[in-house]
Amino acid sequence: MAPVVSVTVTWIRHGTCADGFHRPDAHARPRSLLTRLGARQAERAALGLRKSGATSGVIASSTLLRARSTARIVSELTGLTLTPADSTFDEWRAPACVLGRSPAQYPDAYVEWRSRRTTDPKSALPGGESLVEFHGRARRALAATAVLAEAGEPVVIVSHRLLIGAVAAISAGVDDPVAVFDHARHFELRPTEAWTHEKRGTPYAPA
Repeated sequence: MAPVVSVTVTWIRHGTCADGFHRPDAHARPRSLLTRLGARQAERAALGLRKSGATSGVIASSTLLRARSTARIVSELTGLTLTPADSTFDEWRAPACVLGRSPAQYPDAYVEWRSRRTTDPKSALPGGESLVEFHGRARRALAATAVLAEAGEPVVIVSHRLLIGAVAAISAGVDDPVAVFDHARHFELRPTEAWTHEKRGTPYAPA
């Protein structure tokens, strides 16, 4: 029987993007680019990973440009193998009507939906993701990291605050879609800061 090992999985929030810099209280648009500040933040994150010994293993990211660019910089500076982008690690899909908008600019339809989303967690506005859908995707994100960890080497995931917060909640035993989303909303993680947990399993042995 193969020995049971613990693999460190480090979740890193992407660096500051253009929307995050100019509209910090708004839902960033999917194609918002990483800024120079965000690139420097990614470089500092890479330095921290190197100091911790994370110079082998894999790094994955969401498909959103700010996360993919952050992952590419970290990969180049650490030697971690960059894997294909995975939409499982994308941020919660905010409805199209609020992308790039601050709370003062939210349309009435979104304000009304927010007031009832906890009592109707399967509901969503056009372009958006329901709380139930988001919960399911966060669970799939955890499963995806387990697959990446099968090789027994460190795993780094570059993702987004709400998704990382949801994963943290589920890892802590929270399993109600509304409670998971509420935990994610209050989860604090600055750009390129990390949240780490361990995945236990058996190391992958090539056939």
